[in-house]
Amino acid sequence: MTAGTRQTATDEVLAGYAGLGADWIARSDGLSCDEIYAPVTDLLPVEPGRVLDLGAATGRDAAWLAGRGHRIVAVEPVKELREAGQQLHPLEAVEWLDDQLPGLERIGAGEMFDCVLANGVLHHLEPDAQAAALRRLATLLKPGGLLIASLRHGVGPSNRRAWPIDVEALVAMARASGMALIRRIDKGSVQPENRDAGITWTWLALRRDGLPVV
Repeated sequence: MTAGTRQTATDEVLAGYAGLGADWIARSDGLSCDEIYAPVTDLLPVEPGRVLDLGAATGRDAAWLAGRGHRIVAVEPVKELREAGQQLHPLEAVEWLDDQLPGLERIGAGEMFDCVLANGVLHHLEPDAQAAALRRLATLLKPGGLLIASLRHGVGPSNRRAWPIDVEALVAMARASGMALIRRIDKGSVQPENRDAGITWTWLALRRDGLPVV
């Protein structure tokens, strides 16, 4: 697939999210982060730190993390969701950024984070872009920093395409990028409609070692 075609596919996904409306925003924001992150909550940093929240949507997760004492850069490329998040969770600890994977070109050179969350975002990228995103995220982790990714498996809505995810290939790519797998959990969706549709998830927790990322 050419870069131009990929951009068109990405634009379609972003447009799909932009059109979801107030009901979806309310439902999404009302989901429990304690339930969603149960597979990995014990791994999250205890001491206050800098967290990068990718695909921040309504700011639900960013607000939850801020409540745990962290400062968050909330990346959300969809204007409608970003603006909703800023209204729903007007928190000083949350900095909003209009940017997107795989490049994250608006994150400044040298910026690094204690934790990066990629919750339900990588399936919107085709496989080579998924790998590029993982390599990029490795460069944003401090030594010892944690990447938590939830990977969606199953058909996506027609206006928000879901690409297949090869978990083993991504783990291999993570290791090649200086990250070690510390946890993998496969589980069903917390949302009943997704469970009924056969949607499953893989949670990965990856820790960057102290070696330079190349």
